[in-house]
Amino acid sequence: MDYYEQKEREARFLIKMGFLVIILLLILLLACLRIRNIRIIGSTHYSEEQLAGMVFSEPWDTNSCWQFIKEKTGEHKVIPFVEKYDLRFEDPFSVEVIVYEKNIVGYVDYMSSHMYFDKDGIVVESSNEQLPDIPMIRGLKFGSISLYRELPVEDKRVFNDILNLTGSLSSFGIGCENIEYDYLLNATLSVDNLKVLLGQDTDMEMKVALLHDILPKLEGRKGTLDLSVFSRNAERESYIFKEESAAE
Repeated sequence: MDYYEQKEREARFLIKMGFLVIILLLILLLACLRIRNIRIIGSTHYSEEQLAGMVFSEPWDTNSCWQFIKEKTGEHKVIPFVEKYDLRFEDPFSVEVIVYEKNIVGYVDYMSSHMYFDKDGIVVESSNEQLPDIPMIRGLKFGSISLYRELPVEDKRVFNDILNLTGSLSSFGIGCENIEYDYLLNATLSVDNLKVLLGQDTDMEMKVALLHDILPKLEGRKGTLDLSVFSRNAERESYIFKEESAAE
């Protein structure tokens, strides 16, 4: 091997080592990039600290490069009551977590668990946790319940009725503990100490609007409020309230 050939081999070796060092330094740099600022958008069920702790629960989850790859491949954590979430990187150290929660309208009790379902009657979550502002639905007749399957009720029209009623209640800021339906799909609410008869789904938004106006007048009282018969042509609000005595 002559002098020039040896020098050429040494130069190629140094170039390869240089590339290797650069690659190792790049890997080390990427490994050291850590998410430090986390902003949560769209979460009403969990606090920012709770959700961040679930999304970034493992040590490598805060690595920017690793999390970016997972975001592109769609590999996300399964989080109760969350349909999905997206990550939006502002820079290698800051990320926004955009949360899309499951659209839950009510729950039924089944085998010591709260079975939460969406507007289509699909059971989306089973939990021992009581969610705020989600009413218990009583009076539904069903057999066995499976997660991610539709509630096997006798009359599926009830799901649309529940959606209309809970949507109206939410619009007027009225909270209720439970909603009960009979076999004719007449709805009865439990609001504080009041039992509110709303009847069938016809004119439900108008009935709830009337309920919103009446509730301040009945504050602190206990009894049954009947709004099941509603007339659009009435000149003034009309309702029947039967108050319970202290003995009852």
